[in-house]
Amino acid sequence: MQKLVSKLLTSRRVKVELFGNGSAVIAKIATKSGRYDGLLLDLMMPHEGGLTVLRNLRDHNPSLLGRVILLTASGSAITDRWSHLVFAVVHKPFEGSALVATVRACVEQPVIA
Repeated sequence: MQKLVSKLLTSRRVKVELFGNGSAVIAKIATKSGRYDGLLLDLMMPHEGGLTVLRNLRDHNPSLLGRVILLTASGSAITDRWSHLVFAVVHKPFEGSALVATVRACVEQPVIA
């Protein structure tokens, strides 16, 4: 799924950086080079899951929370609890064009300092 989404976005000229698990996301965002216009985050990732990444963002990098798009295979109370902190929740399966439009809207929103 990750490779397909990456291919879809890069074919639409969206710069993508892939991470294999939530721990890698947390480590990269903690560095000065870990500055992103948006974060497409699957709730079901190996090691540290998406909720752990969201908690870390909430505690250490809250400015990025409004630039997170959650991918989920289920509509659940978990996503309902966190949806107010993120830009959007996208449910799988999704239409590629809809995902691209959501990502573009997310990264094109004004940065609030």
